[in-house]
Amino acid sequence: MAIPRSRRAPRRTGGADAHRRTRGRSGQPAASNVYLHVFDEKMAEAGLALTRFADDWVITCKTRREAEQALTSARAVLEGELGLRVHPEKTRIVYVAQGFEFLGYKIKQGERRLRYREGGPDLYAYPRDRTIERFKKRVRQITTRRNPKKLGGLLDELNPVIRGWGNYYRRAHVRRLFHRLDGWILRRIWSWRYKRWRCRGWQKLPRTKLYGELGLVNLLQLIPSMAGYYRQKGYSR
Repeated sequence: MAIPRSRRAPRRTGGADAHRRTRGRSGQPAASNVYLHVFDEKMAEAGLALTRFADDWVITCKTRREAEQALTSARAVLEGELGLRVHPEKTRIVYVAQGFEFLGYKIKQGERRLRYREGGPDLYAYPRDRTIERFKKRVRQITTRRNPKKLGGLLDELNPVIRGWGNYYRRAHVRRLFHRLDGWILRRIWSWRYKRWRCRGWQKLPRTKLYGELGLVNLLQLIPSMAGYYRQKGYSR
């Protein structure tokens, strides 16, 4: 089994927040989870608020002093006990107002407190710009005008991409983003079908037919609070 080695590093949120990533050579979450279990236990014993998935982790703290102490403790375990290397440039402490990236999300403090977070921090999570661009690049590859498939085949190829990406980000603050991307995807399909970006696809192949009869996945429909509304409209999921 390849032993993970730390190549990215910590940050912090809360007041200050320590975040870090440990990247292993194997790149397998299961191997990282086994190897870093000791790290989880040590951080829990120290009373630190650690969030980790595979080799990506964040520790949240209330003050910069707490963040510095937490980072020292994390380094002691990762470097001293597990023999990993914490990247000196990419391991850093940041305030939540600056925002930080974690598991494909940008997490940042908002200007207004969220209504459903009474008493809690006003945090917003949304997909990173790079993540959005990678998604759009994949959609472009499928909907290129050179794709020889028929409409049904194109949707069979496109739907898993939309559904997978949308399900991952659907619980973030994405309603406006999903609305914009849904419109963009429709225009990509019309452009592929009628070989022009500006066309009358919205008349010849209306969105109601694409989402209803033909089963195109609608990103907004994947948001839990929106599912009932789109079920009533007869859209498939």
